[in-house]
Amino acid sequence: MSIELLEKSDELREKFFDLQSPQDIANLLDVNYNHLKYYIYILPVSVRYRSFDVHKKTCRNPRTINAPNSHIKIVQQKLNHVLELVYKVKPSAHGFINHRSVVTNAKRHVRQRFVFNVDLKDFFATINFGRVRGMFMAKPYSLSAKVATVLGQICCHNNELPQGAPTSPTVSNMICSRLDSDLQRLAGMYYCTYTRYADDITFSKTSLSFPSGIGYVDSTGVTNVGNELTQIIETNGFKINQNKVRLQNNKTRQSVTGLTVNRIPNLPRKYVRQIRAMIHAWDKYGYDSADKEHAEKYYTKKRRVQGDVPSFAMVLKGKLEFLRMVKGSLDPVYKNLQSQLVKVDKDYIEFMKKENEKMSKRDVFISHASEDKDFVRPLAEELIRIGFSIWYDEYELTVGDKLLERIDDGLTKSRYGIVVLSKHFFKKEWTNKELGGLTAKEANGQKVILPLWHNITKEDVVKSSPILASIVAIITQTKSIAEIAGELALVLKKN
Repeated sequence: MSIELLEKSDELREKFFDLQSPQDIANLLDVNYNHLKYYIYILPVSVRYRSFDVHKKTCRNPRTINAPNSHIKIVQQKLNHVLELVYKVKPSAHGFINHRSVVTNAKRHVRQRFVFNVDLKDFFATINFGRVRGMFMAKPYSLSAKVATVLGQICCHNNELPQGAPTSPTVSNMICSRLDSDLQRLAGMYYCTYTRYADDITFSKTSLSFPSGIGYVDSTGVTNVGNELTQIIETNGFKINQNKVRLQNNKTRQSVTGLTVNRIPNLPRKYVRQIRAMIHAWDKYGYDSADKEHAEKYYTKKRRVQGDVPSFAMVLKGKLEFLRMVKGSLDPVYKNLQSQLVKVDKDYIEFMKKENEKMSKRDVFISHASEDKDFVRPLAEELIRIGFSIWYDEYELTVGDKLLERIDDGLTKSRYGIVVLSKHFFKKEWTNKELGGLTAKEANGQKVILPLWHNITKEDVVKSSPILASIVAIITQTKSIAEIAGELALVLKKN
């Protein structure tokens, strides 16, 4: 974070703790005070939010989403930015927090003998206006009653924290601060690991027995929440969803926030099969048909109001992105699915290019003369399409970059070097520097140079570099881009 941003953040924190009046709140959020009063007091309740139900396969009752209108949403977004700055994140909280996710939550419970899951019932609805107002008045915020009242009015709807409001996730974490502290102490007493992702609470333990004060399985085989855990949850104003209590041992598939944790955080095989089936449907029946069938199957009018149905492509790419978040951008399953998707969605190559630029490690560095870009550019795209990460100057270099440093960085990051040998190549200073870097790797015993002879004869190569002439090369004039990429893939997949 830059010094300017840090100073701005400090200033916002100070202004928040110095709030004395509703007018101060308007100033903090940079909104007109009369407009703020209108949005939270005068605007009819019926038009402040738009409500719709979302049905989940795992839940019998629908989840009601209350989405604020655009004016209230802007105010909440501004307030949420401030609240994120003043909320001191608990180490056990993983939901709705920057750089934390279901993956970081699940990682804390990998390779445990026991994993115990508890779900809080009606989590957001349980957090009412009075609790939010009281939280702002209590330590560590210690704001006045009139300031806390206005903040509570901004955050709440129909006397509860609405799912769909930008402020609700952060406020729920602030409300749960004491709960997190109490449960962390309970976990410490029994040498357990504790985390919370929104309403999903997890304890895990490596020893041969699990503490009954937290959870146990009775003589009838039913899993129960222990008395100590029950007391802490209820004292903090929450209720337990008895239908979502599980004690899992390591002889079965252990799951935390939807991810398996027996060995590493992972997704069920069914999830990958579903992505593969969606790509297949797009390929076989066409996009319009796949989109229509998906909407009819998962987003009926009962489930969503018209206009809220996400496109088939959006859902598919969202699933693929979640797979990347869990397994990593270099995971072979993820890369394989990407290469399948780009065959049916030609525009997806642009996303793959951007993702390629962010990778810290690359499969291959492409060394070439600028005059050969008409050949190299489609080769680079094809390699990305079939699932390889590449360092290619068009994607990497921007105005102001120090060329030698960027080239050295690219060579260091890459496992192999594709060298496009042409009459132009040997005349360039930069290509010879790149070749020198790759040759240095070869001198250390690594076989990294993959030469392509592009519109050049063996005699030309021998004349300029006898060493390169001795390495088996692909002659580009006799093959298509796809064929060349396919041959290179055989080498790149070996390691």
